[in-house]
Amino acid sequence: MRLPARTAKAYVPASAPGRVTKRGRGALTAMSTHQHKLAWIQALRGVAACMVVMVHDRGALQGMPGGAALAQAMLPLGGGVDLFFLISGFLMVLTTRDFDGSRAYAWKFTAKRVARIWPLFVIVTLLAMAIDQPSIHGLLKTSVLLPYLEGLAFIPHNPAASGIYFQMGVGVAWTLCFECYFYAVFAVCMLFGRWRYTAMALWFAATLIAIPLLRGGYNLGVASQPLIAGWRYANLPINPIVWEFVLGMLAGWLYGARAAVTRGAIVYGATILSLTILLIGWHRLGMVNFFGPHGWGAVMAILFFGIVMLAKSGGIHAPAWLVWVGEISYSLYLVHVYAFELVQRGLAHSHLLPPLSNPALFVMRPVLAVACAWLSFRYLEEPASTWMREKLLRARWPAVIAPGRVGAVLGRRFVRQPLRVGMGAKRRRFARP
Repeated sequence: MRLPARTAKAYVPASAPGRVTKRGRGALTAMSTHQHKLAWIQALRGVAACMVVMVHDRGALQGMPGGAALAQAMLPLGGGVDLFFLISGFLMVLTTRDFDGSRAYAWKFTAKRVARIWPLFVIVTLLAMAIDQPSIHGLLKTSVLLPYLEGLAFIPHNPAASGIYFQMGVGVAWTLCFECYFYAVFAVCMLFGRWRYTAMALWFAATLIAIPLLRGGYNLGVASQPLIAGWRYANLPINPIVWEFVLGMLAGWLYGARAAVTRGAIVYGATILSLTILLIGWHRLGMVNFFGPHGWGAVMAILFFGIVMLAKSGGIHAPAWLVWVGEISYSLYLVHVYAFELVQRGLAHSHLLPPLSNPALFVMRPVLAVACAWLSFRYLEEPASTWMREKLLRARWPAVIAPGRVGAVLGRRFVRQPLRVGMGAKRRRFARP
């Protein structure tokens, strides 16, 4: 018995190395057309990272004349976190437009996300432990070690602590908890194939609308949500800051849609008008000077949608230096706090008078942070991520057998397995297709 040539060609046994079908090749090379990096998105990453660096650097202004007022005015730069979340949602849609519905693609997506985030975070966690706990005796205490270990699994250590910061071992890791939660949802929904966005819509409708409404007191405040006791990770899905990932996804769909606004003046006008209305009604709307869609996230979302529309019409030209900062933005985000610590300890042993040391701190800390971030990117992040990505991608997801290929699979199995007819009968094989 010989199977039809087209059907036989579609099936390749998992044990046959080196043989790749058109379908398999598409799964293995998925997302290849999106490997190039959009310069304006990289530049926005650089902007977001610089905003976070500067909002943390503003503490050096406290001892200067008028420094307290200036430091308070710089607080909205914390919106760099909101911008990061919007960018993440946007990129997940944009870079998976060639999704072929296979589990191999979903695995490749997951492997790349893990390799992108986890290796450097492990290194920075070890650095944080060394800096925060110079004595090994401190790390022997469970209460001291636990926040670092839980951080490696992106589990909020204490959701009730300091609003939304979770009291993580690595302070900035609270944002990674939300990032990894979003990536996990995106990856799981890929298993639904062409219904993946329907699955996402149902999930986000349940976690961001239905459950908060059923619990009562629905609001968009990220630091005022009633907590879920007993399961700390469950506090991530219901937090309104997740709306920013959803808005980023909407921006991604808008960017990929055929319709476009070709006149930049319309985009500028709509963006400025929206911002003006928001800022005028800020207090009446109950907006807050904090993260989330009820605060800085609303401003960042309006600006982001405007930039997306301009970029779609080719109206964005990103400076090369800002694109470069975007390349090292993840390292900059993770290491800048510890670079600050190095500068602060160095100036503490200097002979600069306090009126001079504070301005020196304000200038030197970001400069050293960028330098450390480049070294981290070049010698830690990039090599470690590449190594882990290669290791993870070598693991193949088991092939999914489509209904139309069952005959091919059964035919190949009959080829491999001898068939006995009657007691003591000789072995027979079907013809090899």
